[in-house]
Amino acid sequence: MTTRTALPLSRALAFGASYAVLAVLARLTVVDGQTVSLVWPGAGVALLWLLAESPHRQRWVLGPLMAIHAGIAWFTGAPLLVVFFGALSVTWQTWLAVVLLRRWCPTLLGAGGTESFRSPRALAYTCAAGVLASILGAAIGAFGVWASGSGWDSWVPLAWFGRHFTGILVVGCIGHLAWEWHTQHVAPRARGGQRLELVVLWVASAVVVIAIFLQSLPIIFLIVPLCVWSAARFPTFLAALHALALGLGSLVLTLAGLGPAARLDDPVLAILVAHVFLVAVLLTGLTVGTLSDRIDELVVRMGQARARAAEQAELLAEMTESMDEGLIVLDRAGRIERSNGASRRLAHRVSPGTPDAVALADLVELVLNPASDHTGASRAELGVGDVQVPLDSGDDLVLSVSRTVLASERGDDDGPGVLLVLKEVTEHRQGIRPLVSFASTAAHDLRGPLTAIRAWLDLAAADLDPDSDTLASLRRAQGAAGQLADLIDDLLAHALAEAGDLLARDVPLSGAEGAVTQASVLLGPDDVLEVVDAGLPPVHADEIAVRQLFANLVDNAVKYARPGVPARVRVSARRRGSRVVIDVEDNGVGVDERERALIFQRFHRSDSVRAGFRGTGMGLSICQTIVHRHGGSIECLAAEPGPGSVFRFDLPAATSDGDPTPPTTPLDDALANA
Repeated sequence: MTTRTALPLSRALAFGASYAVLAVLARLTVVDGQTVSLVWPGAGVALLWLLAESPHRQRWVLGPLMAIHAGIAWFTGAPLLVVFFGALSVTWQTWLAVVLLRRWCPTLLGAGGTESFRSPRALAYTCAAGVLASILGAAIGAFGVWASGSGWDSWVPLAWFGRHFTGILVVGCIGHLAWEWHTQHVAPRARGGQRLELVVLWVASAVVVIAIFLQSLPIIFLIVPLCVWSAARFPTFLAALHALALGLGSLVLTLAGLGPAARLDDPVLAILVAHVFLVAVLLTGLTVGTLSDRIDELVVRMGQARARAAEQAELLAEMTESMDEGLIVLDRAGRIERSNGASRRLAHRVSPGTPDAVALADLVELVLNPASDHTGASRAELGVGDVQVPLDSGDDLVLSVSRTVLASERGDDDGPGVLLVLKEVTEHRQGIRPLVSFASTAAHDLRGPLTAIRAWLDLAAADLDPDSDTLASLRRAQGAAGQLADLIDDLLAHALAEAGDLLARDVPLSGAEGAVTQASVLLGPDDVLEVVDAGLPPVHADEIAVRQLFANLVDNAVKYARPGVPARVRVSARRRGSRVVIDVEDNGVGVDERERALIFQRFHRSDSVRAGFRGTGMGLSICQTIVHRHGGSIECLAAEPGPGSVFRFDLPAATSDGDPTPPTTPLDDALANA
């Protein structure tokens, strides 16, 4: 959108002079017995004049336009009523056309944009604005002719409409294209013609027009292919000039008494036929030209899109080559489609001295079909999805394996099937077991002394007077001991979640034996657990870990319920590829947006709940550990419409689930068992 300034005085004078000259020439075409001229090209000049002026200064165009038109009409002998209503009709006609163009086509020059007719839609709106404006002008002008009582017949309204619409379309459209040609950069056709072809076109057009009008057969339609040729091979402005030359040539020859229309006795009817032909020829050229402009624009966009895609592909290749994680793309048959540098380096550690293809194939085979004692099912320090790969040197390489099902763009079975992401976690996994084992041992050893302390505190409290100050102190000590016991229990649970043995199998979530159903025992008498779907899809995970995961989330919802409001827990799940995405929503106090990423840290408790609710800050950390060990992620979202929270996480989908999405293949089965 551009802001137009006032039109310079020199250009305003040029527009006014052009309108005056064309008006005088048009008045020379008035035939005997008529008061209306046969043509009025000034309608297009008036349109361009008002478009070129700022929208806030329209009166500086409409006033002079009305005065010039009235002066020319009066000077050339038009009746007074025709002078008045003719000037009024041109003024209102021009104003309406410009208002409609600025509303419908804001991309046009003079309407707020920087281009001319570049699409069939813009051309159609321009024609519609011209038709509506010409109808208004014809109604006002024809009324003036009828009121004057001179030269009135049934053809006056149609002739008035035809001459003004032709003037708007011919002079207005071609003038607007010339405006763009002069002020903007107009690109040539994507597959345009050369100058020699343009010369041949004009010579052939002149020969064809002369040949058609020197005989009486109605073969004037042969001019149309010439318009199509011009608009398809050359810019729209040059095609419009060519169509204008053909139309004007036909009009001049018709006025000279030549051609098929010369046989009509009524000169007004003959000129109307010539107007129709001129409009048809010009619209043919403009329509084909704007369609070609649109095609050229799409070709340019396609080229730009290809260039951007090539740049993005190059950037993606550089990014994948610089990654520390190995990436391997397999097709549906398990063949290797692509790989990055990190995956090839890992492959050569497994099979040194072999070609890339052989080394990658060996690595994929070990990842997809690991030995039973090389996975997280039998090794506590290995998570679900971890694979231990033996090396020739006697050492072990631990890889964290994740996969993503890829959609084939070609829609066939030969397209990419699965993306494998291989991350070496050897040192990390080796360091987990001793640390967790120490934490578990320390927490276990604290249980004995703490149990003794709580027992002695209970005995001491039983011997004291209920109103004793000492008893109140003992009660506080008992509360602190209880909190310490809860913390030790959470530490042991976290140690089990982080490094305990995982036995992955298909676990139902709903039903009598489902993990969600069993977690409902933690609800109070007024609390509600709602399963949104009739049957939640089962997952492939460690059953004990999954039960603890849901127990922690349900207990969390009950613990942080709003005072006086029963807890309401809604559980929903959906299959997404090889994973099951689960939402656990509550109606509790909710979590502040700034705290949502922090609440999964060990011992973290948000400021809003620390004072009013008990807890150790370990429950959600345990949930995150369980989800991570199963290759997923967990996040906290705001409940809609609220209050409350939504905990969204994903777990591996059950291998025996009957859901047909995604399709099961041998590759999927191998990965599901990895």
